[in-house]
Amino acid sequence: MDRPVFNLSVLRAAVWLGCMALSASASPASWADPVVVEPVALEISGMPVRGYSAKIDLSDRSVEVVVTAALAKATEKDGKAVEAILTPTDQWAKEQGMVLAINGNYFGKLGKLDKAPQTEAEEARGFYRSGEASDIVGLSISNGVVVSPVREHGGRGDPALVIRKDHSAVVGYLTKADLAQAEEGLAGVGGGEGDALPGTLLVQDGSNLGSTARVEPTVRHPRTAIGVSADGKTLIIVVIDGRQPGYSAGMTLPELGDLMIKLGARDAINLDGGGSSSLVYAPVGGEQLMNKPSDGKFRAVANHLGVRIKNGAAAPAK
Repeated sequence: MDRPVFNLSVLRAAVWLGCMALSASASPASWADPVVVEPVALEISGMPVRGYSAKIDLSDRSVEVVVTAALAKATEKDGKAVEAILTPTDQWAKEQGMVLAINGNYFGKLGKLDKAPQTEAEEARGFYRSGEASDIVGLSISNGVVVSPVREHGGRGDPALVIRKDHSAVVGYLTKADLAQAEEGLAGVGGGEGDALPGTLLVQDGSNLGSTARVEPTVRHPRTAIGVSADGKTLIIVVIDGRQPGYSAGMTLPELGDLMIKLGARDAINLDGGGSSSLVYAPVGGEQLMNKPSDGKFRAVANHLGVRIKNGAAAPAK
């Protein structure tokens, strides 16, 4: 997860080289497919940055956006409600027949905890194990059911995304009052109880707020971000690999904000990142694509956001 436990050097002054294959001006009406995924291949300050971007046409009624469902049976662990069971993104995508899937919220383990990892290597060795009980941090909604409630910090909701019943999407500092028509939703990284500042959206009204978004905005990490177009009809996703010298250095949050704006996002949030950053794309009859998680494999995470095509199924794993 994208947690501020690593003492990494701060890298500055991004220089964008190369070009994006997916234009920010692309119109959903021109798409041959309601889900378009393209590789990201950039060079920033002399270092490679790789990952994937995706655009989802929410106006296409064959598109079904899905957030991980509530547990079938309410349960507790050491006196606290269990909101989720940790599951790798690739496993969840296959089980749920998703064409596209990414990781979701920041989360915490429940029950008897191991000592929190202090280095990337410790984290990658499997601190977050599949099948463990978890608490989702911030808003998570699936099929109109609130799986994890909104959080407020200083009277303001966490940065969050909601897909409404009319298939439109909205990003903002969402509170309980904003959920009347919400069908699916998840929260970006916001401030904790002990934090002086709550953090911000990654992009707001087309302006890059990456320098004040959470967490570790000036450090390059693997990142996951999600945003919406100005008309609320296009969902825009970016997953960036990192912590892999020579392959991908990761991104700072201002760099990530720039990329989301280039892809057409008016508003966007930073989701959980680091070793949690994951993307699986399995188009029917097409080539399966996956990012390269920094752990060396897909991490078990608390919740996910996926896209399912009605009357269709994801391609079988290769």
